[in-house]
Amino acid sequence: MKNEANIHGIVVGGQPSTDELTSGRFKTIINIRGAAEEGNDTGAVLAGTDLSYTSVPWSIDTVTKEDIERIREAVTAGQGTVLIH
Repeated sequence: MKNEANIHGIVVGGQPSTDELTSGRFKTIINIRGAAEEGNDTGAVLAGTDLSYTSVPWSIDTVTKEDIERIREAVTAGQGTVLIH
């Protein structure tokens, strides 16, 4: 995955491929990309799977305290390896 880093047990990186999303490596996936961003197909790829998926779209210009709290809650509730992209 492009620009992948592990920060205190949470994997962060660029848009994962379909294979990376469905590999079984991640159990909790948090998508912070805007729905209209090109190539952002995470929700469609994960539809119907048993993976935990949370979408919290934001940009540096739009992020709110509520966005950060939703991300924090998803990480806390997450099972297995968490991916934020």
